[in-house]
Amino acid sequence: MRQFNILLALAMGSSLLACGGSSDEEAVEIAEPERTSGAERRREPDDGVAVEGLMGTISTLAVQRGMEPRMGRFLSCFANRYDDIPLLGGEILLSFRVRVDGSVLWVFPKESTIGDRETETCILEQAAGIRFSRPQGGEAEFTYPLMLDPPEDVRPPIPWGSNEVAEAVDAQRDSVRECGRGPYQITAYINRGGRVMAAGASTTELERADDLDCVSRAVEGWDMPDPGSYPAKATFSL
Repeated sequence: MRQFNILLALAMGSSLLACGGSSDEEAVEIAEPERTSGAERRREPDDGVAVEGLMGTISTLAVQRGMEPRMGRFLSCFANRYDDIPLLGGEILLSFRVRVDGSVLWVFPKESTIGDRETETCILEQAAGIRFSRPQGGEAEFTYPLMLDPPEDVRPPIPWGSNEVAEAVDAQRDSVRECGRGPYQITAYINRGGRVMAAGASTTELERADDLDCVSRAVEGWDMPDPGSYPAKATFSL
């Protein structure tokens, strides 16, 4: 069985805490977040720590209790893709808005370096089904990062910055214009010969989240520089 570590943190926490394995029952520690600004500032009195949104507040404990039961499913989103992408790994920053009844109004990838849209979509589907405790004072927003390293028995991809693919990106960026106007952050795995094995996408704008399937498919058809004998992983902006 492959061994891997998942790193979890809540909102803009100052540190990430590791949890090994994939069992839903394992305890997961959550880093205390910095509070975000909002029009209405309220805090639940039960634990003294809260994630503040634009309209309401949800406690750190409520977010932790909502996320923990899904950790095994998030891990499965990665594991289900290892046959196609053995060196899969990366971080995704989930941006949530929670209704007053605790259900998820929306969740989208504000940042992602996973590099596989299928994995990202699986994570989003699992996150959208979470039922949190009721926020205080109205709907609440928060961000939640998940990070998974490639399996320990797999060599990580060659890390490429945007400079390594800049010429290819500039030559082919027109192919994503039909998807939307961005901004998009793209991460792609590039195999020998410059073939894109898989690509994932994220955006800082909620209204652009529906574009990400189209953007990822477009990039998967690109010709990229040849990394040589082992795949590379590149992140760049469009």
